[in-house]
Amino acid sequence: MDKQRLIDLIRKRQQGICSDAENAELYELMQNPEIEEEVLLLWDKLHEDKSMDISAEESNRLYRRILSRWEVRDVLKANSQQLMWQRFRKVAAIAAVLLICWGAYLIVFQSNSGPREAFSEVEKTQAEVSPGSNKARVVFEDGTYQELGGASTAGLKENRFFTVGNDADGIVYHEQSGMGGQTSQIHTLITPIGGEYAVRLADGTQVWLNANSKLKYPVSFSGSSMREVELEGEAYFDVAKLEINNKRVPFVVKSKGQILEVLGTEFNVNTFRNRIITTLIEGSVKVSVDSESLGQPHVLKPNDQLIYDASSKKVKIAQIDPYYVTAWKSGDFAFDNVPLKDVMEDIARWYDIGVEYKSEVDDVRFSGKVSKFEDIETLLRTIEWTGSVKLQLSGRRVIVMK
Repeated sequence: MDKQRLIDLIRKRQQGICSDAENAELYELMQNPEIEEEVLLLWDKLHEDKSMDISAEESNRLYRRILSRWEVRDVLKANSQQLMWQRFRKVAAIAAVLLICWGAYLIVFQSNSGPREAFSEVEKTQAEVSPGSNKARVVFEDGTYQELGGASTAGLKENRFFTVGNDADGIVYHEQSGMGGQTSQIHTLITPIGGEYAVRLADGTQVWLNANSKLKYPVSFSGSSMREVELEGEAYFDVAKLEINNKRVPFVVKSKGQILEVLGTEFNVNTFRNRIITTLIEGSVKVSVDSESLGQPHVLKPNDQLIYDASSKKVKIAQIDPYYVTAWKSGDFAFDNVPLKDVMEDIARWYDIGVEYKSEVDDVRFSGKVSKFEDIETLLRTIEWTGSVKLQLSGRRVIVMK
C-alpha cells in the first residue's frame, strides 16, 4: 500500500478538494485488508499537519464524537467482538479513518457553522456529567462541619488536631498528649457520590475513602489500648504499627456486623451491596462476623479475600488478584468478569448518575480497565463494544438495553 498517497488523499478529503477520481481512489484504498496495520501511523501523521485550524482540545472532542457514532460502533463490532482495552484506541482510530471515507470529517471541519459549533453537543454532555474528584466533609464532635476539596478547603481553619494539605494529601491529624478528655473527640469524614478523600490518622495510619462512604475515628489514640474506627462504604487502609510500653496496640475496623483486627498491614474493605468484602494486601488480619461470634476469627494472609454475605450470614474466603480491588485508589476502574449491574453501580457512584434497566442483564459480565477520569461517553461506548448491551446517556441517567 502507498502510505503517503493514502495520507495525501485523506488530507485532501478533509480540505474538501478531492476530485471524483480521487474520491474513488481513496475508497478503493480503504478496502485494502491491510488498512488496520496502517491506521495508527496515519492518525499520528494527520495530527502533525500544522495547516489544520483545530486545537488539541477540539481534536480530542472530535475523537470522542467519532466514537459515539452508530457507524463506528457497527464497524467495531464487525471487526472485533472480543475488543480488549489495550486495543481500544487502535480500533477507534480505524473507525475514525473509515468515517473519513463516509464524509464525517468533511461535515465536522467544513460545515457552515464552523468546527467549534460542531462540538456543541459534546460540550453540553460533558457539562452535564463529569468524573468525580477529591472532595469530602469532616464533621466535628459538636456537629459542625467543614467542606474539603478544591476551593472549599481554602477557607478551612486548621486547629490543634489536624492540618489540611493539598487534595492528594487530604486531612492530616497529629497525635496530642496532655489534653485530657479533648483527645477522645470523634470526627467523621464523609465522601459524597462523586467524591473521594484521604486522611492520615493521628497514629500515622493512612486511609483512602472511596465515593459515598463514611469513616468515624478518634482525633487521638494517645493512651488507648485499642485503635478503633467505623466504616460505611469502601476504604483502603495502610495501618501504622503502634506500641505502648513495648506492646503492640491493635487497630480495629468495625463495619456492618464485621470486626476486623490488625497490628500493622494494608487492606481494602468494601461494604456496598449488602455484603462486606475484605481483601488483604500485606500483613495479617483477623476477621470476626456477627453470625460466628462464638467461633474462631478468620485469619487472612496476603491476597486473601473474605466475603461476608449479610443476608445468608455465610463467609467465603478465596485467593484473588488484589489489583482489581485496589485500582480505584490509583484512579482506575478495573473489573475481572464482574456482573454488569455491579460495574454500573460503581460508575454511577463516581459520576453521580442514575442507571435505568430496560432489559434483564443478569447474564452480562464485564472485564476491562479504564481511567476514572475518562469522558463518560467514551467509557459507556467501550462497555457497549465489549459486552452485549447498549448504553444510552440521557441527561444524568444511563439507560441500559440489550
